[in-house]
Formats: sequence, C-alpha cells, structure tokens
Amino acid sequence: MAFLRVVEIFPPLFPAHSSSGKSLPVKEGVGRFIDEARIIDKVADKILIADVKNTKFLKFSTLEAAMMLRQKLGIEAAPVIVLRDISRQKFLSSVLTGISVGLKSMMIVWGDRYPSGTGSSNVRDFSSIAGALKQAAIIRKKARSSTTFLAPVDIRRLAHPKGVALAKGRLRAGASYLLAQPPTGDAEATLDRHLELLETAGLKSRVLLNVFPFRSSEDVKECERYFGWRLPKSVQVAAARGPSALFEMERRVVERLREEGLPGVYLNARGNPGTVKKLLA
Repeated sequence: MAFLRVVEIFPPLFPAHSSSGKSLPVKEGVGRFIDEARIIDKVADKILIADVKNTKFLKFSTLEAAMMLRQKLGIEAAPVIVLRDISRQKFLSSVLTGISVGLKSMMIVWGDRYPSGTGSSNVRDFSSIAGALKQAAIIRKKARSSTTFLAPVDIRRLAHPKGVALAKGRLRAGASYLLAQPPTGDAEATLDRHLELLETAGLKSRVLLNVFPFRSSEDVKECERYFGWRLPKSVQVAAARGPSALFEMERRVVERLREEGLPGVYLNARGNPGTVKKLLA
C-alpha cells in the first residue's frame, strides 16, 4: 500500500485592517502561494488548503485557492470546508462546485468558535461533521463522482468509547481518512501511545497522524497556548537544543510511520515548504 503524504498550506492571506488607502498586495500574495504549492507538490500526494480563523486576515476561499492551483499548475489540491462559516445550502453548493470542477478531494471540519466581539458569526447549520459528510456523500453519488472526503479526529479522544464512536461515525458517513490532531511530537513515547490508541480502536488503516514542524521553544509554547495542546516534554527538550534537533525528531516520526505500516502522514507546511520537502524526501 502506498504511503499517503498530505501537506497543509494556507491560501493567500492579506491584512484585514490595512492603512487607509493602502492597496492589498494581491499579486504578490498569490505568487507566494503558487510558489509554495509548486515546491510541496514535488513531495506531496495531496495538498490541503487550510482555513484560517484569525480575523486579522482576509483570505481567498479555500475552494477558489484549490481551483487556482488546478488551473495554473495542474496541481490537485483539497479545500478545507469549515462548517462554522457557512449555511447548509452554501456548504452543499460548495461541495457540488468542487465536484463539478473535478477536485479529487475535500476536507470537512467543524471549526473553532469565533470569540465574542470579533464581529463574526458561528453558523454551523449542521449538528455534526458526520451529518455534513452524509449530505456531501449524497451529492457525490448523484453527481456520479469519485471525489473523496477527509475529516479530522482528535487522537486524544480515541482513549474513550465516545471518541472512537465519533471517529467511526465520520468514516461511515463518507470520510476516506481521518487527519489527526494534536501532532505526534516524538517517535518514542508519544508515537507508541498514538499507535496503541489506533490499534485498540481498529483505526490504524484509516487515520493519518500529524507532524507539525516547530521552530523554537517560544513557538512550541505559543502553539500550546493557541491550539490548547499539551505537548510531550521531549518536544521542549529538543526545542531547547535548537531547530536541527526539532527537525531530526520530526523526521524520525515520519520514518517510524512508514516502518509501522501506517497509511500515511499529515504535515503542516507552516509557510516553510523547504522543511516539508526535507522531511518527506
């Protein structure tokens, strides 16, 4: 079985509150996005176009960004569709649009809530990701399409029966693979624990564990705060030794995923396609 390499990148982003009269650098932003995708396409099987919750930025829609890569570079990209932001009708229209233009994959996620006072609304017309997947699968069937759907899974929740049921429900509803968070930070204790959870749940062949390229000790702490992760101490120890130690730890995780017969890996580019290229080389 082939080892599936899914790499997540951001769509073109621009400041939401630029100085009055100052133009948005659209051409430059699109150019950087295309250059990043071109580099990653050399080592990835699927490029995932991430959504961005940060209200400080304006962004291209993930669907438009995926179609742009297909048209300009012939690259197959998968847009992340966030249920938080769109109505049921808009969601189904987005799925149909993606199918009709020939996108091979899409990812359906719940999306973290917008904090009060940001001026943004939490739509969430569906009661669950599984419910949205079922409706998307109906559209796919009617359109006679082979487009695949991806969905997220919180690897920590697989320690409990309700978490396992939730994950399996998303697969039954139409997801081909589940992409895991938080990241698998080290190739020893953390990876062994995640493998144990997957084996016990019977999900080893359907979940892609995550590798997240950290930059420094400060970056590790900031990601823990922003995402609510509790990363293993080994990550901070490696971070204290410098970027090369972090890279070596992440590279070893990718190696062990291959050795253990996992179906693939899910990586975040974090604006540094060169690091991802080295990790997957």
